[in-house]
Amino acid sequence: MRISLLKRLAFSFLYLLFMGCSYSYIEKGSFEALVPETFTGLAYPIGNDTTNVWKANITIRNYSNRHLQLHGIENKYDNGCTECPKNENIKADLRYDFKTFPVTGSIDYFLNAKRILIGFGAAFDPYPRLRSSVGFNSEYFEVGGFFSFGFANVSYSVKQVNYMEQGNMAGASTTWIDSLYCDDCSEWKYNGNFGAYINIFPTKTLSLTYALSAFSPWLYDDIKCYENGYQDCSLTFDFPYIFAQYFGVSYLFTKRIQSSLGVKVYLGNAFSERLWNLESKTSFMF
Repeated sequence: MRISLLKRLAFSFLYLLFMGCSYSYIEKGSFEALVPETFTGLAYPIGNDTTNVWKANITIRNYSNRHLQLHGIENKYDNGCTECPKNENIKADLRYDFKTFPVTGSIDYFLNAKRILIGFGAAFDPYPRLRSSVGFNSEYFEVGGFFSFGFANVSYSVKQVNYMEQGNMAGASTTWIDSLYCDDCSEWKYNGNFGAYINIFPTKTLSLTYALSAFSPWLYDDIKCYENGYQDCSLTFDFPYIFAQYFGVSYLFTKRIQSSLGVKVYLGNAFSERLWNLESKTSFMF
C-alpha cells in the first residue's frame, strides 16, 4: 500500500517537472498519380429502336511521366491532437508523379429507355475501375455525366518529421527533432473520377466531343509511414484534384466499329503547369 502511494507521488512529481508537446508532420513527399482514360458516352445517335448496346474500347495515348510540384499544401491534424500547433500551418513540400499509361481497355453497357442512357462499365488503366453514367441521346446531340471508383497500387516517398519539446518548472527546455524517410513505399489506395460530356452530331456517323472531368489520385488522405518494416505513424493532408478537358472527334465506320481521336489537357489549382496528351480510341459495339 505504501509502495503504490509512493509510485503515484513520484509520477505526479515527474509530470509536473517535465512538461512539453510532441507531434509529427510530413515535410516532403512524392506521390504517384495514375490518370484514367477519357469517358465520352456512346458518341453516336442510338435511335429509338435499339434498347441496349455493349461498347468495348481500346485507347492508345502518349506516355507521360512528369513531376508536378504542388503549392499550398498544409499538414492536417486529428481533432483529438491536443499537443499539435493549432495556430501554425506547417506546409508540405509535395509533388505528383503524373503518369498516363499508354494502353487502356474498357467496356460499357448502355440501356436505352426513351433515349435516356443508363450506363455501367469497367476500365483497366492499368488497375481496375468501375463506373456508372447517365445521359440523354437525341438525333443531334448527346449529353451526360459519370463517376468512377478505382483501386490501384501506387508508389510514393515521404519524409516525416517528429517534433518533441520538453520543459521543466525551472524554465529550461529541450527540443528533439527526428526524421523518418520512406524512399520506396507502395500502398493500395482508392481513387475517384467524375465529370460530364457533350457530343454534337453533324451527321449520323460524325461526333464532336467535349468532356470535363476531375480526378482524385488518393480518395482517402491517410498516409502510412514505416520504419524498419513496421508502421510508425498515420498522417493526413488534402490531396488536390487533377482536372482535365478533352476535345475530340469520332467517326462511325460501321454499326460495329467507331474510331476517335482527341487531345486532353490537364490542369489543377495546386500546380501551375499544363500537361496534355493525345488519345486514339477504337470502339466495338455489339
